[in-house]
Amino acid sequence: MSSSEPSPGTENYWSYLVEKHGRSTSRLSESDRADSTNHRERPSRRDSLKRSLTERDGIALREEVRDPGALEGDRPVTWREAVWDWREYIEDTEDVDAVFQNTETGQYHSGSSPHRFDPEYSDKQYAKLKDLERGLSDDYGKRLHTAMLSLTASSAPDGEPLPPVDHLNELDSSWEAVRRALARELEGRRWEYLAILEPHKSGYLHIHIAVFVDGKVTENTFAPVIEAHLRNCDIAGRDAHDLDHPNPKKRPVSVRHAGAERDLDDEDQLDELAIYLAEYLGAYGEDPLDLPEHVQMSNAVLWATGKQRWRPSNGAQQYMKAFPKEDPEAESPWELVGIRRGTEYHPTTGETTGGVDRFVTTTEWDPPD
Repeated sequence: MSSSEPSPGTENYWSYLVEKHGRSTSRLSESDRADSTNHRERPSRRDSLKRSLTERDGIALREEVRDPGALEGDRPVTWREAVWDWREYIEDTEDVDAVFQNTETGQYHSGSSPHRFDPEYSDKQYAKLKDLERGLSDDYGKRLHTAMLSLTASSAPDGEPLPPVDHLNELDSSWEAVRRALARELEGRRWEYLAILEPHKSGYLHIHIAVFVDGKVTENTFAPVIEAHLRNCDIAGRDAHDLDHPNPKKRPVSVRHAGAERDLDDEDQLDELAIYLAEYLGAYGEDPLDLPEHVQMSNAVLWATGKQRWRPSNGAQQYMKAFPKEDPEAESPWELVGIRRGTEYHPTTGETTGGVDRFVTTTEWDPPD
């Protein structure tokens, strides 16, 4: 390791890797391979951006995306306007400090607490991937196999682009069935997973699931998992989930023997698993306002809904914990109690929304007397 290279796990290590390896070699360029609509049938971004975030009632969204001009009920803005609102949020939070209190000592501390779209947050996420890599490599050794599953759903099942929040909810409707199928197929073996929401070039989201298994697996091992998604997601296309596709890059499952890399001596291969995951799982190390349009579109949907991009299994979460490994159940005594911008202090509400004001969509309208 050169003297100028940051240490693995430090906050600027992922940014270093992005600069060193370049985005041209990133596997993210393949993240559109499972798009479930024919190219000629895909809606243009312009058409999609005109759609309201959702057309359904009962959907909780951030207050910032409420449409003030809605004549009936509480309705959200268009996808394009939501992107503008998200960008404004990013700009407004640049000079904000979080205030924490130690519940054991009563001590206060303030400092930056980067939101999940911040480059510093990406560095922290990459550090967690390194913890995951080390833990799995130590426990599974040369038996470690990884499988990457891609679950997608049509963004225009009837030819018209779906509202992005409705599409995301439909995509996610198969999740519990998918988890049960994974548990059945890997019963009796040690395994963990890390699921991530990733954008297509259209801005609509799809799901990658990295599965880590102690022992050999094949693509066919996960065929029932793919089938569970197809059965439980009404807008999932079977053509986009073809395990026998002649182009391996377009298959919904890829398997690699990650444990074999323990024998490699090349310095660039030492971080192979973590780099592989980071590139596949969207650990972007760039200014969020400089990201491609389709990434900003998907980020606006995640921000408006409060959906988390990462979804680790309990075991994977333990490997990724930043707290001492000798006490994996330990919880941090520090909790967020407020936000400070300049000389202004705003305490958090203490609600489960994390201080974020939300509204619930409805078409009902109660006219004034």
